[in-house]
Amino acid sequence: MKYILNELQDKTTNNFKINNLEIDLDLPIVTDLTNYEISNNNLLIKQEIINKPITSKIGLEEKKYLQVTITIPKGKIVKEPIILTHNNNLISNIKFIFEENSSANFIIKYKTTDKNNYYNYIKEEAISKDNSNGSITYINTMNSNSINMLAVENKLEENSKITHNIIDIGGNIRLYNIDSDVEGYQAENYINNIYIGKEDNIIDINYNLKNIGKKTINKLIVEGSLNDTAKKNFRGIIDFKEGATASIGEENENCVLLSDTCRTRSLPALLCHEEDVVGAHGESSGKISKEKLFYLMSRGYSQKNAEKLIIIANFNTIINKINDEETKEEILDEINKII
Repeated sequence: MKYILNELQDKTTNNFKINNLEIDLDLPIVTDLTNYEISNNNLLIKQEIINKPITSKIGLEEKKYLQVTITIPKGKIVKEPIILTHNNNLISNIKFIFEENSSANFIIKYKTTDKNNYYNYIKEEAISKDNSNGSITYINTMNSNSINMLAVENKLEENSKITHNIIDIGGNIRLYNIDSDVEGYQAENYINNIYIGKEDNIIDINYNLKNIGKKTINKLIVEGSLNDTAKKNFRGIIDFKEGATASIGEENENCVLLSDTCRTRSLPALLCHEEDVVGAHGESSGKISKEKLFYLMSRGYSQKNAEKLIIIANFNTIINKINDEETKEEILDEINKII
């Protein structure tokens, strides 16, 4: 079936061919919504199967899903990471509610147990209330026959902070759409994203980050690599709304191309309705410089290992932001297998 997904809210000229993703998908019917585990958890978490449609800004509707509601109570500080794991197919809506002065670190891992075709669809809704601090990490290591979709809609209130780490290194077709409303005074929103594309992977990324309140911060860092005939679209919009005085918005994407047949399209953009702001965006894509390769190869590395070393060095700037040493090691092991 043909779908039009991940539509850009503020359209560009059609010549860029990046306003949306038109794609044929054969989505499986997911019946088992119970393959979900939560560890290191001392919170009250509500789970239920919902039999009604769910939509997200990816533009895809599902008719049945697992609803997971997680509330971090007012003033509660959770030091150990709470890990949510599931295998194979799952359609879920995760609601994070960080109450006032609370703090917690969540790690969501999704993977496959064999080489069959699987489908993962997560919609996240996060509310970060006054003076709360939340960290949410997604780790996708699904097999190369799978489809993965992630949609995030979050709202930040006064003096709150939320960090998303998206480690997207598995699956064949991968879409994600992150929509953030940074509303509260001095609220801070940080997003760190790694992607790896290989074979005939399709990766489609859509960020819409809005500075709404005074002295708010939006910062986006994206590091990726593409090989073989992989294709990637990146849209990153930082939007300074009227009233967002003394706010900061920054985005930077770096994509390493490891073949002559992969393809990347990127559209970083700043929209500004306020004068007293600081905005910056940057995008770079291309092959690893010959000087860097020569330097490493002259010290005994093969070209393949030199390329791997450089890419992992790029990724480490993001991996080091994850607040769990065991998870960092798992990610590095998976990246070493893929590259």
